[in-house]
Amino acid sequence: MLRTIGMVLYVAGYMICALPGLLHAKLLEKNPEKHDAFCRKKIVQFARRCLRLTGMELEIRGLEQIPEEATLTVYNHQSYLDIFVLIAYMPNTHSMVAKKELEHIPLLSAWMRAGHCLFIDRSSPRAGLLCINRAAALLQNGVNVTIAPEGTRSKGGPIKEFKGGAFKIAVKAGAPVLPVAIDGTYKLYEGNGNRLRPGRVTLTVLPPIPTRGLTKEEQKALPGMVEQQIRKIVEE
Repeated sequence: MLRTIGMVLYVAGYMICALPGLLHAKLLEKNPEKHDAFCRKKIVQFARRCLRLTGMELEIRGLEQIPEEATLTVYNHQSYLDIFVLIAYMPNTHSMVAKKELEHIPLLSAWMRAGHCLFIDRSSPRAGLLCINRAAALLQNGVNVTIAPEGTRSKGGPIKEFKGGAFKIAVKAGAPVLPVAIDGTYKLYEGNGNRLRPGRVTLTVLPPIPTRGLTKEEQKALPGMVEQQIRKIVEE
């Protein structure tokens, strides 16, 4: 319980103390390179400090698989902690696709927007299509995009079906798909009655999958193939 209280107090305090940083980021908007570097540094620092408070022991495998070109990173979603892990230790996590509900959280949503986060309304097909187009445009401009194809957390259960919409982003942009398997985060929070506890987590980066030149059938099979690759790592 003390870890959880400490995390809540830290997050609340950080968001208030980070207000000058948001203002500085606003002033840097005319220089996109400096703006993105500043925001990236602040967001990564925040995520790493949060993970230290959890007492998490993190094992990272396969970072050498990350290509130089922009990728669509897809991961299995066990816990809210997944986001912190990806931001803190995946060097190519620049833009994330998040549920629209997070857009209404003051300060947090401002930092998410500064980090090129895209908010998706899961109840609106039209909004989903717009999000796909925006994410594809980011990839084409060299910005990495990260998304959870399950659409929601598995909450300790088996990996849910990977939805095809997420993969349309990569196909539309002609960018590789980078599968990432995360295991152990659920037990550290949601699986412990929403109370933080220390424990072991593994993050495994799998080889990127090119999408240029895929046939319609190969595009259709892509979500299931990536799901099975990640499932094999998590359930082994």
